[in-house]
Amino acid sequence: MQTQVIITQIVILSVVVLIGAIAAKFRVLTVDSKDMLSKVIFNISLPLMLFTNFFRLEATPRLIANSITILAISGFVIFFLLIIGWFTVKIFRLHGSEAAVFKVHSMFGNTIFLGFPLITALYGVEGLLYASMFQLVSTIIMWTAGVIILSHGNGVTWKKSLGKVINPNTVATLTGLLCFILSVRLPDILLKPMTELGSANTWLSMLYIGAMLVLSNVGGLLKKKNLYIVSFNRLVLGPALLIGIFYLIAAFTGLAPEKLVSSVIIVEAAMPCMVTVVIMAKEFGSDDRLATGNVFVSTIISIFTLPLVVMVLEKLM
Repeated sequence: MQTQVIITQIVILSVVVLIGAIAAKFRVLTVDSKDMLSKVIFNISLPLMLFTNFFRLEATPRLIANSITILAISGFVIFFLLIIGWFTVKIFRLHGSEAAVFKVHSMFGNTIFLGFPLITALYGVEGLLYASMFQLVSTIIMWTAGVIILSHGNGVTWKKSLGKVINPNTVATLTGLLCFILSVRLPDILLKPMTELGSANTWLSMLYIGAMLVLSNVGGLLKKKNLYIVSFNRLVLGPALLIGIFYLIAAFTGLAPEKLVSSVIIVEAAMPCMVTVVIMAKEFGSDDRLATGNVFVSTIISIFTLPLVVMVLEKLM
């Protein structure tokens, strides 16, 4: 069943990517309009998606109490993946924007567009709740540490990189988090249009990726070994190490979280490279062409790796 869900989600996204590629091929989308689409995504649809996602959850005392564990573990997992990426960058001597994109894509996977539908199918509503908590931590780290890494990788000083942390997506995330904690609810007349526009982010991002594939000649990237190394990190090495860590902690200390929590975290950590990083790389002057190649290659390979990860979790966790 999990294989069918994974393939279905990838095919759905691929159809929109194909539409974007065809639009670029027939010059409906040009280099200028592609760049404008990137700005629309970064400044409008993506912030609205991040903001309105918080209103899908209800902050009950039980939810807040049960979320503390998943929030803490998620932060550890994301920075653990960063350490893997950092060591790999050192081993293969990557530099500049190439190293920056590698490290950020090592950290962040396609947890929303592919992760949420898959986890809902596998683990139901409770699984989706834990996945939302993981995504909350991922979002905060992505628009802080992720922004700094991408900006600094382009030769920007650390001081100026820190300044780029304040952007529409950071503001949207922090505002949404505050509303969530305080149980603030917006009237439907405001929330509905913002939610609908935010939900368009998935499709706009896929159109952008399709146009990018054509206009940037990503086909020439497929010979770069870095694409396959980052895919190996995200899809095989990272999940395998995390499964081992959780298993050993459970075996020797008994302190590991319950099976559902562990499974959701590891499945989210095993997702292919995040699409949003392509938009971030474009906005912060990094290598968005390389980021597009990472997404393309890792998504195709994930069709085979994700079912294996789920099967291992069923046997060991």
